[in-house]
Amino acid sequence: MTGAGPDQRSATLPADAVRWRGSLRTKIALWSGALNLILLLLICVAIAWVARDMILDDAKRNTRASAQEAAQRLAVAMRSVTITTVGLTDLVAASTLDPDELTTTLRAMVRATPGANGALLVLDPVHGQPELGYARYIAADGQDRDLLADGYDYRSRDWYRRTLSSSGGWWSEPYRNDTAGGVWMLTYNLPLRATARGGSARGMVSLDLPLTTLTDSFETLASLPGWRVSLVAPAGTLAANPEPGVALGMTLDEYIRRSGRVDLADAARAVRLHQAGQFIHRDTRSGEQRYTVVEPIGDTGWSLLVAQSYRLIVARLNRALWQLAAVGLLLALVSMLVVRRLAKRISRPVEHLAESTSRLAQGQYDWPVPHTGRGDEVGRMARTLEHARTSIQQQLVEIGEMGAARQKLHSELSIARDIQRAMLSPARVIERGAARLQAHAVLEAAKEVGGDFYSFIERGDGELWFAIGDVSDKGVPAALFMARAVTVLEVAAHSSASPDQVLAEASRRLIEGNDTCMFATVLCGHIDVRSGRCTLASAGHDPPLLLHADGRVEMLEIAAGPPLGFEVSENFPLWHGTLEPGASLMAYTDGVTEAFDPGNEAYGSERLLAAVRTGDDAGENCLQLIADVHRFAGTAPQSDDITVLAIRLDQAAAASAETGTSTDIATGTQENLHADTTDRPG
Repeated sequence: MTGAGPDQRSATLPADAVRWRGSLRTKIALWSGALNLILLLLICVAIAWVARDMILDDAKRNTRASAQEAAQRLAVAMRSVTITTVGLTDLVAASTLDPDELTTTLRAMVRATPGANGALLVLDPVHGQPELGYARYIAADGQDRDLLADGYDYRSRDWYRRTLSSSGGWWSEPYRNDTAGGVWMLTYNLPLRATARGGSARGMVSLDLPLTTLTDSFETLASLPGWRVSLVAPAGTLAANPEPGVALGMTLDEYIRRSGRVDLADAARAVRLHQAGQFIHRDTRSGEQRYTVVEPIGDTGWSLLVAQSYRLIVARLNRALWQLAAVGLLLALVSMLVVRRLAKRISRPVEHLAESTSRLAQGQYDWPVPHTGRGDEVGRMARTLEHARTSIQQQLVEIGEMGAARQKLHSELSIARDIQRAMLSPARVIERGAARLQAHAVLEAAKEVGGDFYSFIERGDGELWFAIGDVSDKGVPAALFMARAVTVLEVAAHSSASPDQVLAEASRRLIEGNDTCMFATVLCGHIDVRSGRCTLASAGHDPPLLLHADGRVEMLEIAAGPPLGFEVSENFPLWHGTLEPGASLMAYTDGVTEAFDPGNEAYGSERLLAAVRTGDDAGENCLQLIADVHRFAGTAPQSDDITVLAIRLDQAAAASAETGTSTDIATGTQENLHADTTDRPG
């Protein structure tokens, strides 16, 4: 089988076919490439704009930090010289050392000062006692000199007269010491007074340092490309400068005047005032822009000038931008080729469909879909899109109706929840004499409404009736049965003499009209606040816990009657006992013990006994237990309503007024009132 030739392929093309040079995909590729190039250019400009300022700011911070660090190193070195010199003057002024001892002390000072060339000590003779005069120079290389023996007239020297007239020490300008081999030095001079704290000067102490001691500390900084470091002495002498023939040959002002560097005028002013400063200036000779920092070296009078060239900083930025531009250009060319191939099938009908799709995405479902009558793939897409548009419109109507119904149901459930919570009793604190009773409960429903409930009722003078219950179902049916049970129990509690009578009355009432066969487990009881006497009765409810004052926790064994709602019953045995001071009674629903973790393991009674702790507050007891249940359940959903009720008694004495004894509720007695009715209250 042979392929078709060029003539055959061209014959199959329509006469008005668009060649590749004028095709839509080629135009899209060219426009895409042009847009990519423009975008790349804008990105480069933005990066250059932002990065330039960032790099320049970073260079400024680096220059300031480097100058401050170098100045600090110089200040520390020179400070050590001043401390040593001051120490010697204090020693000499406060003691009477003979010449040999003075020489030994002076030599020790030279050895103790790093880099010191020598030290001079002058003590003018006291009137009438010429033997007390002393003037010697101790050199580090051992070539000492006795100025008095040599007949050296130091008193006529300017440095000596200046030192005696000075109130403190001063640093000299750099000078060439030919005696030491043509070494450039600087000297710290300090007057020696009769006392350490004042008095007239009777001599001086000075210490010589090689200038290299200072210049070596910033040699590394000065050798960096584009960096210039200058050291200026107190009188303005340039002790260090990168230009040949400038250092130690002229002052900073002379250098500015001779070289025409008026751009350094602000820096020179900061040096004269011994102030820190930072300046952006352009070299008047080379035209190069620089950033110069002036840092005083402590209080020595010396200053450090550190400058960095903007040209090298900008050169680094330009290299990064060129690299970015080259990579971007390559990506733009690749993008043009890829877009040209991907744009092969793009046409105006597709653009129309895309417009319709965008309208649908914006929620404009009334926008018409064009090209539904076409017989090609575009027509199929258009008809599919039109079908989707009409379906979405219908679904939106249905969703709106369902949302309104759901919102109404949610609102009604929210109102029902509020009504249900309003039926629950608030926490109580009852105080009678020295006795104080706390009653608190916490309910967390598994759904919006639930079947758990509790109630607190005060009767008489200091008597609290309480009940906690759990309806067999959840949700709205349980909430309705719960409302009926709470009402029946509260009415019965107001008219009954003991908890068993309350449960018997509720058993009769709740069986009426209970066609759904719902039921509720209930624990009912009452406590006398003054005596702590407690009576309990259970209708199939979980046994309560007793939290002893000494920290022990036990589960009370209470015989239970049948749940309420199954059948009429009056067989609800009573439990009698006395709640001791500091003890708490805790009741709960099976939502606590039957809480499940993600592994479907139940919380259980053992964890319940281990979790509860005797505390100072009934509310804390409830919240701590519920928090432990939630920690155990983790991410597992809550399967049932959770309710915890706690009653705590605090009183000075809980002795019964009738019997004169105080019995722990754990040692109380269980009785069947139908077997023995002599102990029935009331």
